[in-house]
Amino acid sequence: MTSAAMVQAAKRREPEGPDADKARQDVARLVTLVNDCMKAGIPREACLVRLSALPEERVKPLHLRLARSALEPITQADRAQLFQLPNGDMAAIWRGPAEAAANASRTTIEHMFTDDKAPAPTARLWEAFTLPADGDRLLAALNALAHPRKESPPAEPSPNALAQLDAQALTAIETALARADVSHFARRRDICMRMPDASFRRRWEKRYLSVEDITQSLAPGHATRLEPWLFRRLTRTLDRRMLALLAANGELRDAGPFAINLNVASVLAPEFLRLDESLPATLRGHVIIDLSPADVMADPSAFVFARDFAHSRGYRLQLRNITAELLPVFDLHRLGVDIMELHWSDAVASIGPEVILPNASSVVLSHANTPDAIIWGLAHGVTLYRGEMAIPERSRTGRTGQSLILH
Repeated sequence: MTSAAMVQAAKRREPEGPDADKARQDVARLVTLVNDCMKAGIPREACLVRLSALPEERVKPLHLRLARSALEPITQADRAQLFQLPNGDMAAIWRGPAEAAANASRTTIEHMFTDDKAPAPTARLWEAFTLPADGDRLLAALNALAHPRKESPPAEPSPNALAQLDAQALTAIETALARADVSHFARRRDICMRMPDASFRRRWEKRYLSVEDITQSLAPGHATRLEPWLFRRLTRTLDRRMLALLAANGELRDAGPFAINLNVASVLAPEFLRLDESLPATLRGHVIIDLSPADVMADPSAFVFARDFAHSRGYRLQLRNITAELLPVFDLHRLGVDIMELHWSDAVASIGPEVILPNASSVVLSHANTPDAIIWGLAHGVTLYRGEMAIPERSRTGRTGQSLILH
């Protein structure tokens, strides 16, 4: 079976909805547990069952249920825990010797997925680990499960290359936006706090208008970000529409804490003042204004004026999309900004001790899509995350979009 076919098979087996959320949560919980064992030198035994390595026709829903049942003997071991991982993979971790139970489970699973025509790849199907010695190897395997490499199809020349945004196209978008119902383009993203039990709970949500969807709908064939100055003007137009949407009657009646992307100039616009007047008392002090570093530096005096005004009205300020390269430049204390959204990357992972992070409680680690990001964040005291590895527990929140945790 080719690697491309295996990727497709894994995609077809990947659960949707709550099952997918639980799988990602289980990865995060297991990563935390392995990390704790390595730091404290706590001995544990573990196994990883890689059902995603099998062809799709060899792994049906019934097989997945039977494989989980085959791990039941291990649950009798001391402090045993089972984890349901993405793409049907499973893991178990326990304390103390349990060779008989582990061998029984392994034998059952290998027999279950072996037939005369196509023997199962048993070397990859079951993998054993002893912690803390094998911790790095297990973390690497979990990282690959949470963020698999996808084979890209051969690049083909596109007959419909995107055109650069020009003044005429921008005018057309702005004219259409004046009449369009922008609620169709409104999007939300959760910013979550890691709880002591290694779960994630929504702290606030980011509300924004999708530039990509608006462009595709109102100016198809154009790339809005290729022309920075025209794009900046477009974002100011989007700011006004977003502020008007939030200020509409009843829009924020049952809302929880939220953040909005704004330009510095938009903080002083009439639309912002109308939002401020309509803001429910329960949200006063619980709204975050998310600013671009480039916009802050473009007009420092305007930023200072907008910052002081926003603070006087009870808003908090956040700098978004701070990269490893920008981290030494933007001092939150000096700028008078409350929160920094640090963009996770390999460069962030290799930050040296000479670069000092701000107060960890003031950092949101964004694009936290792999266990490596969570491990790094925990090591640096970060508790706020945005990304695929930070999935909120829906059962702990109210209706969609409402947070039960306030600042």
